Amino acid sequence: MKILFSLFTILLLADSCNTNKSTMETKSLNQNSISGDYIITEMNDKTITDAALKISFEGNSNNINGFGGCNSFFGTYTLQNNSISFSDIASSKKYCGKELGATETNFFSTLKTSNKIELIDNSLVFYNDNTKVLKAERITIAEPNKKVQTRENHISSNSNGTFITYKALSRSAFEYVQISKSGITVSQDRTLQALESYACKPQDWEALSIMLKEIDIENLDKLKVPIDKRLYDGAAHATLSIIKGDVEMMSPSFDHGTPPKKIEELVNKVLSMGENASRN
Repeated sequence: MKILFSLFTILLLADSCNTNKSTMETKSLNQNSISGDYIITEMNDKTITDAALKISFEGNSNNINGFGGCNSFFGTYTLQNNSISFSDIASSKKYCGKELGATETNFFSTLKTSNKIELIDNSLVFYNDNTKVLKAERITIAEPNKKVQTRENHISSNSNGTFITYKALSRSAFEYVQISKSGITVSQDRTLQALESYACKPQDWEALSIMLKEIDIENLDKLKVPIDKRLYDGAAHATLSIIKGDVEMMSPSFDHGTPPKKIEELVNKVLSMGENASRN
């Protein structure tokens, strides 16, 4: 009887170990799997209610940008499996006041000390060793039919299409324009929950298609940025991304209003189409 009890105990312990091992195993992450925009919802086990903290991982590059509650920021990251490190993080220099300034300083400091991440559904969790320090929720996009989808599902369901997306972010403003052959989507809502959708005129899409043929999309992330006023809060941070099928390329962050020369015509056309669609 004692022997049977011992064997039973051993089996229970072995099963418990296997369960814990499975729980601890996390999906290996890469740039594409975490690409997108996130709102910070928790910091050091406290729910964020007094500031709109945001971080964006740029598609096929090692760049990040975001909003610290008062100042916009940008930088780079290195990701290997679930280990992550941040570097070259800089921000605009606007005075924020004591309370908001303390929240922003804490956010930047916490982000820099993060060394591990885990993606659970649409939540990105940041750790300092084994201590959870940040939790962020991926921003979802509502389609014209009001069905909410993640960025990945949106791209997957339109995998044969081409999408051009322009985003500009500053402390006080946000601008989003996405154009495809089937429509134009615009928003000034940082969470992208409030969207307006319009038809895309065939002649406008034809003009964009011609411009796209003149751009080296594969090297979009290597474009030279003409000026850097955004580094000192002199301009909003802007990016342009182009999705063709299941491949997305994104430009480096540039000053809103002064895009790199090689995409200047395309950017101006995208903004013009978004503005005209909103007026009509």
